[in-house]
Amino acid sequence: MNSAQKGFTLLEMVIAIALSALVAAMAYQSFDGASRNAERTRDVLNDVNKLDKAWQLIGQDMRNILPLNPQIANPQLKFEAASLKTKGKDTFQVIMVFARRGWVNPLGRVRSDLQQVNYRIAEGKLWRDYLPERNMPLENIDFERESFHQLLLDNVVDVQLRFLSDARIKADGKSVLEGSEYSRNWEPLWPPINATGGSAMPIALEMTIELEGGARGVRLFEIPQK
Repeated sequence: MNSAQKGFTLLEMVIAIALSALVAAMAYQSFDGASRNAERTRDVLNDVNKLDKAWQLIGQDMRNILPLNPQIANPQLKFEAASLKTKGKDTFQVIMVFARRGWVNPLGRVRSDLQQVNYRIAEGKLWRDYLPERNMPLENIDFERESFHQLLLDNVVDVQLRFLSDARIKADGKSVLEGSEYSRNWEPLWPPINATGGSAMPIALEMTIELEGGARGVRLFEIPQK
């Protein structure tokens, strides 16, 4: 009996190698896609984590804002805020100015428990600038040079603010906090344009922060009135 065995032909070897290369390429593309998706997921989670930490600090500031007395003009105190006028990473704008109380002093330093605070956007970064209240008009303070600078967020694309006024509550009633577009008619800046009398502080603030890559957060803060 002839026990000779046939080997693979050259054509069969070429086909086998081609199929192996194709399977390897498909496997690499799948692995590369999964790796990119995992990296993208890590970046998004990192942005969300940073945004959450920023919200915590902003919330502390909002809870401790020093209310203003509309009957008494005080050049050391103000509450002014406005949404970012231009989207993008080349924008520079101070978006919020206020004084806050409750500044803890664990080291017992000789300083006020009041703090002057600026929030500003500069080249895609959200900064919190702060310094002790100095009993002098804010116009005489150079926050850029004299204050401490705290970086809250990178890659900021947009910041939008909406303010609920006492006048809006009286005009619209319960609808000021109902529906998915409850803040549509809120004030876009503070003090409101053509404001006459009334409360020197808004009742509430809705703040929206959008980051490059799609991460976006919205928070509603109650503002102390006294």
